[in-house]
Amino acid sequence: MQSFAKRHIKNQNEFFQTIEGHTIDSLKILKAYIENNHEIITQFCERWDLNNELFLRNLFISIYLHDIGKLTEQFQDNIIQGKSSQKYPHAYYSFFLLNNIEYTQLLDIPIEKLAVLGHHTQLHRAIYDNDENFGKPKLLTENIFQFTENAIAIHKDLNFDKYFDFDGLEINKDNIKFKSSQARRLLKKTIKNVHKFDQKVILKSIFTYFFSILQLCDDYSSANFSKFIETYNGSIKLFDSVIENPEEYVTKLNIENPIKIVLGNHQPHDFQSELFKKSPKFSVLFAPCGRGKTEASLLWALNSMKSYDRNKIVFALPTQVTSNAMWERLCKMFGEGESDKEKMENGKKYVGLFHGKSFIKLKSEAMKENEDLNKEDIDEIQGDIFKGNVFFKPITVTTIDHLIYSFVHGFRQADFALGNLQNATIIFDEVHYYEKHTLNHLITLFRILKRFDIPHLLMSGTLPDFIREELEDYVEVVDKEGIEYTPFSFNLSDDNLIKISKATDENEWNTLINQKILDSIINQYNLGLKQFIILNTVKRSQEFYKVLKRNLEEKYDNPNVILYHSQFIYKDRMEKESEIRDKSEKGPFILIATQVIEISLDISCDVMYTEIAPPDAIGQRGGRLNRKGKTCFTNGISHEMKIFAPESHLPYDEELLQKTKNNILNGPISYKMVKEVCDEIYGDYKLKKTNLEKIFKECALFGYRPIEIAFGEDEGRLLEIREEKVQKIDVIPCKYYENEKKNLQVENQVKIPLWWYQNDQKEHGNELEYFEIVSKLIGRKEKHYMICEMDYNDEIGFNYGKKAQCTSNGNML
Repeated sequence: MQSFAKRHIKNQNEFFQTIEGHTIDSLKILKAYIENNHEIITQFCERWDLNNELFLRNLFISIYLHDIGKLTEQFQDNIIQGKSSQKYPHAYYSFFLLNNIEYTQLLDIPIEKLAVLGHHTQLHRAIYDNDENFGKPKLLTENIFQFTENAIAIHKDLNFDKYFDFDGLEINKDNIKFKSSQARRLLKKTIKNVHKFDQKVILKSIFTYFFSILQLCDDYSSANFSKFIETYNGSIKLFDSVIENPEEYVTKLNIENPIKIVLGNHQPHDFQSELFKKSPKFSVLFAPCGRGKTEASLLWALNSMKSYDRNKIVFALPTQVTSNAMWERLCKMFGEGESDKEKMENGKKYVGLFHGKSFIKLKSEAMKENEDLNKEDIDEIQGDIFKGNVFFKPITVTTIDHLIYSFVHGFRQADFALGNLQNATIIFDEVHYYEKHTLNHLITLFRILKRFDIPHLLMSGTLPDFIREELEDYVEVVDKEGIEYTPFSFNLSDDNLIKISKATDENEWNTLINQKILDSIINQYNLGLKQFIILNTVKRSQEFYKVLKRNLEEKYDNPNVILYHSQFIYKDRMEKESEIRDKSEKGPFILIATQVIEISLDISCDVMYTEIAPPDAIGQRGGRLNRKGKTCFTNGISHEMKIFAPESHLPYDEELLQKTKNNILNGPISYKMVKEVCDEIYGDYKLKKTNLEKIFKECALFGYRPIEIAFGEDEGRLLEIREEKVQKIDVIPCKYYENEKKNLQVENQVKIPLWWYQNDQKEHGNELEYFEIVSKLIGRKEKHYMICEMDYNDEIGFNYGKKAQCTSNGNML
């Protein structure tokens, strides 16, 4: 009886691939992986004292048998009829059958069988514990016996004998009948033994790496069959092996001259050369903004890959915005071509991106080439999202949230992702930037990474002592020259930049702006300078923008001034980022922003006006002022950070702001001095233990399910990566919804404070004035969206408290 593994529909025609065909395609990808990563596998086995040949043999066996559970009458009937086989989980049956095949395991824990068990449903503590609800499978015993006997011939045909010996598989034919009670006992016994196993890091490292290779081979064998059928024009409906270029699924980064690729024709700074040559496995880099930390980190990563036999680079950044910008930068750096456009396109092969909103970024990039994206275009974007999610490509840019969740079953493909991280080098940028709750998690993560023996580099522009003291056995590299430069000066004032209050009309605001400062900003605009004005709240930034723009419009038709903060929908925010980069390169330019500017954009200004903030935040803001300057006086311009008292201390701690004010000095400032201020203010701060270590141990193999760990990429549940002082919710402005469910898209969402909704609820009860919940069916699930009916535009964002003027069909008047 012919047995099928895959079904694909094209133009109402059904195409099938046999189990043998899917298995051989999976094994061809395995062989390509081994050929491209032999040194990486050898290093991994040496790390954990594993027999290299046994590791490879067991990979072959597990991949060969991973779908043997599809050899049931029910699965075969269902695939022919195009029905789901959820009541007959083939991974569970494969696990049962593997327990009837004898072979030497890597560990006392049967990770090979567990990898097969979890290749469709990530392992968790309740996996298959309700198997009494499943149907009773009728195993196709003759097919199973024949399939296991064919293993030795396939091993020989694919030339695996160059890597390991293989004597074939023998199945216990007397115990082949599936018994639910027996399978359940096997699984419960295995789970119990896992909990008893003390060496959780070793167990998790070996399992996830083994599992990631199995998952790679299975997923992309299936993807290849679908791609094959989409381009197939013949009349055959049943296929065996169809893969022709398995090596395309094991892309490798080959860089012969790292310094040339990263620095071009520039000579490396001393600290860049030192970091590149030493490439310590666990490193800390202290260097100011604008001195080439990113380039130094890439030189470290490329040399570390070579020195420690690793095959991936992961760039972990604080925010989605910084991740987007870094992804673009790295695509251009590692892509070949004459123009930036060509480099960008070619670089996507090597550089992946993943965070909670990365689909929006990748979609917007695709629309630059073609505004009308078809199904194939969207499928390709979704494929790239998946690759970013699991760190598939040689380089991946992500947020620290996603990285941490990879270690604790924080999302469905976490074990796949962590397996790929086992042989990565990881760069953490701006480690001082995170609020203290997140820093506590990061310090725990760094300890876990060391136990995994994963090379990583921590970068900082200030590197406070309270962080450095937690990093034992890290080699520190310092930009000794750069930290002495004084690229800007401080000028501290007790005055306010702006004061605002509610007017008699509840939809209007009284705004009192510092007239002297306003005149100074306009005068410097006349002189052609680039100026940044940073306010600590969205509302103050909006009101300052309105007043300044009105004043500039008295003299200029279209003044070059932009407002940027966190309360723009994701689509508008990306467009603003692009607009800021373009406009900041020309003539006079003014950017009014909140603290989102601190690390979001790689741009520079001549003069900065800012409300006082904590010292590390002030240092970050300084990183946007005269970025590459050596002294605060250049070309007749005094690059000055004018620091003002905020009308309110929020969103910062009042005592912290007062300490900052008491410790900063007027005059030229170096990053060495900024660090000293940070050390003085944070001198008594101690990082605390978090629940990350505990959750990590509990999720060694089984443990929690993703939904128990986190609601999504941006919101923790059992494990909160970021502690929001102000809780936020996602909404879609009614301007973009327009009563059309097709507009319920993530790119139209924006985060706003939860208290906006709570105030509306308090004032209007169930008959909310400003908010409405609408639903949309996505597949079989209903997803809910919050619509906000406050006035919104892409220039200033929301006008809090002002009702949007909508027609009855939801369109704006």
